[in-house]
Amino acid sequence: MAEQTDLVEAVSVLRDEVLETAEHGDRDPPGSEVFDALLRALSIGGESVPGLDLQLHESVSRRLAWGDSEEVALSDAEMVFDRLMIAVERAFRDPDDQIVVVEAALQVAVTVARVVSLAAVARATRDRASRMREEMSQRQLSEVLEKQKANIAKLEQDLKSGFR
Repeated sequence: MAEQTDLVEAVSVLRDEVLETAEHGDRDPPGSEVFDALLRALSIGGESVPGLDLQLHESVSRRLAWGDSEEVALSDAEMVFDRLMIAVERAFRDPDDQIVVVEAALQVAVTVARVVSLAAVARATRDRASRMREEMSQRQLSEVLEKQKANIAKLEQDLKSGFR
């Protein structure tokens, strides 16, 4: 099995191929945060480190905040994973090296899925709270309108009885 730093360097060489950077010009290609997280995961030896989760969480959350949907973020992570598996199979002959990269990629993919699911739950909670506030406002408005309607009817009744 290759030394850990050699493995990180060997995987980093696959970046352009996996992310198809030529298609995106100067912009960061979709999924670049996933690939960067993979390199961090490999450099720390595949252990689950809160720093990896935090950086990936920030990157994915930033994408979602800038308007990418949860589906797009997951799709990009899946695309990076799929292309990485093909590139790793071609680039690494040692099964032990392949397993290390696959395990790190799985850790990153699971982290992305967790971050996206947490964001989706938070969004759904906000949407539900917003709907409930809107429904409560509509009920209150309806009650006020009914009271005004009753007051107007009473005033009309009083006016009619006053003219008689």
